[in-house]
Amino acid sequence: MTPAELRDLIAKLKNENNLALTSIDELMQKRNAYSAMTIEEREVKKDDISKLDNDIDTLMQLIENRNKEIERNDKLLSLQTNSSMNKRNTADNLDTSDADNEAELRAKVDIWFRTGKEEEVREVLQASTAGGGGNTIAPQYLVKEIIKGLDASVEIRKRANIIPAANGFASIGIPTLESDLNDLDWTAEIAQVKEDTNISFGKREMKANQLTKLVKVSKRLIQQSNINIQGFVQDRISYKLSSVLEHSYLYGDGSGKPLGIFAQGASAIPADRDIKAGTANAAITYEGLVDAVSALKSGYQHGAVWMFNRKAMAFLRKLKDKQDRPIWQESLISGQPSLLLGIPVVQNDFIEDKLEAAKYFGFLANLNYYWIMDSLTMDLQVLHELYSQTNQVGFQVGYYGDGAPVQKEAFVRLVANDQAYKA
Repeated sequence: MTPAELRDLIAKLKNENNLALTSIDELMQKRNAYSAMTIEEREVKKDDISKLDNDIDTLMQLIENRNKEIERNDKLLSLQTNSSMNKRNTADNLDTSDADNEAELRAKVDIWFRTGKEEEVREVLQASTAGGGGNTIAPQYLVKEIIKGLDASVEIRKRANIIPAANGFASIGIPTLESDLNDLDWTAEIAQVKEDTNISFGKREMKANQLTKLVKVSKRLIQQSNINIQGFVQDRISYKLSSVLEHSYLYGDGSGKPLGIFAQGASAIPADRDIKAGTANAAITYEGLVDAVSALKSGYQHGAVWMFNRKAMAFLRKLKDKQDRPIWQESLISGQPSLLLGIPVVQNDFIEDKLEAAKYFGFLANLNYYWIMDSLTMDLQVLHELYSQTNQVGFQVGYYGDGAPVQKEAFVRLVANDQAYKA
């Protein structure tokens, strides 16, 4: 039997059980009426009472038999759907399903997106739903594609160290080097080796913090057969999530969200990694940029990148060194970043677009030392009824992840000196 036939049979058996229960309730009411009689009256009606008892027992046995059949068919249905597609919901086995299985799953997800009917998708993924509106775990292939879209659109994610996606809601401790070893000591051949007590490690726990976002789409657009609704929703979710994540990677306080590069506090990059790049006359100077490069050890400079807001980018394109030579080297290769003092430079539109006193306008960093943890568990809710008055469907996603800088010396944050730059 096909999965559809099994589902119909299970529904039929459950309906028959409901009818039998109604009959049992009616018979029990008649049976209770005999209980109120005297012993003599019950003796006269003993054949009727016996028939009632037999009828009740027969119906109860039928219900029990149907329940066994329902359970058997339910297991068969689970085996049919689970064997072909549920492997996609296992983090260690994401890519073992063949193309036909994925095509079948995509077709079921497409129906879910267009109609809100999530039964077959839940069956495939063995996921439960919230009572109020089709909330289930997003298929693994869709989660991977959404995360891939995030990587392509968020500047920090492109260069950060992405920890292999964790399945579920786990947390991991990230060790941080708080202070390094002292220099080694010259020691005589038979002298005692001096123990180092300076090195110390800290740890920030990275958790699967939840981030939610709602995307609303026109019902008419969804119903158009030539629209790739999964691709469209995936792109919109990626865009909405990426904007929030990028801001958090920059400014998040680490409480229930990523710890940002510009964050303040005990766990954040300390203030001694800040460079005042300007003077009383200009927010950015050549000397200030040289100081920033000098503050980054040579081991971190390989793979480092500048990131600036738009105003800083416009100013830097016009900045010259002491010999009146532009320090900006425009890229001659399409898709490659330009260079500033020999280091790639990227515009980040999520850095606050100001050149003012005590305001960060950018940073120089090796972003391999910014770690990001993703979870492959992603909630997805299709809301067909909630926005029906505006002829829209809502797609609400729950992403789980975290991020944090793990080595302070790999970051140099840039602030203007004591006043805003006047263009």
